[in-house]
Parts: sequence; C-alpha cells; structure tokens
Amino acid sequence: MKNISIIKRNLIVALVAVMTVTSIGVYKVGAAGRVELDKTVTVTAKVSSDDTSTFANKFKGTVEIDLYKIASLDETGKATLLEAYANSGIDLSVLDNNPSVDTVKSKIVTPALAAVQDREADAVITFDRSDESKVSNSASVGIEGGAGIYLYNPKDVSDGRYMYSFLSYILYAPTSDYIQAGVGDDTWNYESTFVLKAEETELFGKLEIVKTLDTFNTSLGKASFVYKVNAIRDEEVVFDNVYSIDFNSSGTRSRVIEDIPADSIVTVTEVYTGASYQIMGDIAKDTPVFANETSTVNFENDYDGRLISGGVSAENVFEEEDGIIYWLDSNGERVAQ
Repeated sequence: MKNISIIKRNLIVALVAVMTVTSIGVYKVGAAGRVELDKTVTVTAKVSSDDTSTFANKFKGTVEIDLYKIASLDETGKATLLEAYANSGIDLSVLDNNPSVDTVKSKIVTPALAAVQDREADAVITFDRSDESKVSNSASVGIEGGAGIYLYNPKDVSDGRYMYSFLSYILYAPTSDYIQAGVGDDTWNYESTFVLKAEETELFGKLEIVKTLDTFNTSLGKASFVYKVNAIRDEEVVFDNVYSIDFNSSGTRSRVIEDIPADSIVTVTEVYTGASYQIMGDIAKDTPVFANETSTVNFENDYDGRLISGGVSAENVFEEEDGIIYWLDSNGERVAQ
C-alpha cells in the first residue's frame, strides 16, 4: 500500500508529480469486493525512515493528530458527505476527476478545516516521542465501523527551539492501491497510512541588558559601557556580538537584543567599563533565553575617582589578540581600558 503523504507547504508544487495524494480521488464505484461497514479501520501516522529533518531526528514530545470523518462510504465504496458538513462548502465531486493537490485543498480541505474548528475529533492519533523509551516512527488508532473519508489535522507543536507545523489533508479508510495511485490492486485495505512530515520554524528570544550608573562625572563627557553577548546551545556558539550602552547622566538605561536562538545559555560580559567607572558586582552574568520571552541581566557601575574620558564608539569595532579585546577609536587606534 502506498502512503498518503504530508508535505511541506513550500514544497507542494515541486512534489505534486510524486505525491500519491494527487490521485486520492480516482476511485470509481466498482472496486473488488464490498466494503465491510462494520469492520474496524486503522489509521496510522508515520515518520519516513529516510526523513532527515530536525523533527524526525531531534523532536522529543507529543503530536496530536485529530481525525474528522467528513463522509461515509456505502458497501460499494461510494462516498456521501455527512449531514453535519452539508453546508460547509466541501465538494467531494472533485474526487472523481483525478484532482491535483491544490484542488483537493481548495475544494475539500480548506472548507473542512473551517467546519471542524468547534467540533470534537472523531478520533485522535497520539504520536509520542516524549522520551527515549517512547520514541517511535509510527502511531495508530483503530475506529470501529469507521469506513469513510477523513480529514486529518495535526496540531502545531514546539520543543522550545522550533515550532513544527504540518499540512492537513484527507484520506480514505479503507483504501486501496488504486485509490491512492490510480493503478494497481483495488482490493480494500483497512489500514490507511500517511507520512507525518514537519515544516519547522526556528524560535528566538530576547535579552535585556539593564545598566545602572550610580554617579556620573559631567566633566568626562559621555560614558560608554560595552557588553559581549555570547550564546551557547549544545556546546555550540549560536550568537556572538557586542553592544554598547551610553550615558550622559547618572541613572538606569537598558538595551534589548533580539533574535537570540531559543533554549540557549547567554553569557553577558562587561568588557569595557567606561574608563573612570568601576563595575559593582560580577563582570559576567549568565542567563537562559527562552522562545518569545525576554531574559534580563543587570549591571551596576559607579565613578571611581579617576579623570579618564570614557566616551568611545566601541560597538562592533574591536580587535582581539591573545584573548584580549581592544576597542578601536574613529581613527582605528586601540583604546586602553
């Protein structure tokens, strides 16, 4: 039996020629044998063994896939839209004409999704990868006397690093090689399978550096404080940059840094202290960064009595030698700390 596959949204056009779902509706009444209406149908979601995606290889969690029966089958295999969806705009007639993926989506899937928004699923497949002992490449549900056409709708999930979304589509249960491909055996198969394939979106968080300057010496002019921001995830550097916060008076200033990969540990190091302003407390601070959240680190400095001008334009203008960072002035000369 060929699998009915879910594909990434941005690959639909390119893969239409090889997708078995493009021929899901070629079935005509008169398949071999009669549909056993009281028989249990099994619907299985699986991850392909050759799937190299992040979802297939790293996702640890649970995906729930709602199944909605939108049409029944009679003993001959003829489909009839259920009364609950009579006014939904679903057009099953397109299945008689070897429809494209886009046609099935626009004429059946899209109106069906709108119609089921407030409905309880007829069945749910729970795809569980929450720990090593549960990692599996397939999950199934049995539906007693469930012959029909189903909308399957996987729910979006996140593992804290990525958001995974899936394409909803339809399937026959029972099915046959002929229904799926337009050729081959038309014997009813009461085990229907589709491939669960994810489209992933990387998640990011924000970091706010809050700086308090207790005392400001106006005779020294602007004071600049420079921070190196380094994020590590799985022992790999995923973010590395420098930022400055400038002061023209005492008080508190802050700066928000965006697009830091989620689920990373960020180390913020004050690498330039404004020349005549000493840091109060730790020079480096660590904090985790979570998806769609803002983490905060706080630094405090005070005037140390020296008369060294501290106004430099240091952001992203530096040299590193033997592990020491040197900030460059407008002439490209190193500025001593």
